Amino acid sequence: MLIALTGLHGVGKSYFANNIMAKYGFKIYNKKELLPYICKCTTGREDWRQWYREEFERDAEKVTTLMLSYINLNENIVIDSVHSPLEWNIISSKIEDAELVGIIAPEPIRMQRRKKDDKEKDVKRINHWHNVEDECLMSNLDWVFNGGASLEINEQLFIEFLEYVKNKENILSGECMSYTDSPINKLNELMKENSMLRKKLVQAEQILNEFEVKLNDDKQEGKSER
Repeated sequence: MLIALTGLHGVGKSYFANNIMAKYGFKIYNKKELLPYICKCTTGREDWRQWYREEFERDAEKVTTLMLSYINLNENIVIDSVHSPLEWNIISSKIEDAELVGIIAPEPIRMQRRKKDDKEKDVKRINHWHNVEDECLMSNLDWVFNGGASLEINEQLFIEFLEYVKNKENILSGECMSYTDSPINKLNELMKENSMLRKKLVQAEQILNEFEVKLNDDKQEGKSER
């Protein structure tokens, strides 16, 4: 399976990939490391950003296919990250089991993590999200995580994401999917148990009341006989 990450600067894409996805056997390919290597190998150039822009504008499919050729697609992999619907359309057309995953985070959290020019870079990134007419990259998302949440919560959500992927074909055919170990299901079970306990307490209270009434009646009868 291939998972492509996307999101603004400072949302925690790389942190999420390296601390959760890698834990579950996914190999992480960061494009900021992969593209300079490809650029150096194929052209000898050091200015990989300029090279990539030129190649992507000239022939997006060719350079994206070249990038994929440097990745072992027989493994479970993560590409960190994809920022245009054109690039995603090329990747998903070539790899059947590809999932686009978004990482979001509240603005105050992103502000704490951002580097000097990241806010200006985000403006360009959002424009890249719309570089295909009438299409936005965000509309293609298969799943979303919140980079402001704890690792524990995001790990649980990642497990549920993997469960979704495993059952995707069944879901598409109309079957319902439930997460047996999810916190929501556990909460629902506890609420049902709580409701049953409440009913039992009400029944017990009724029995006690009936017993007290009977006990009082017996006492009154005992006084009358005297």
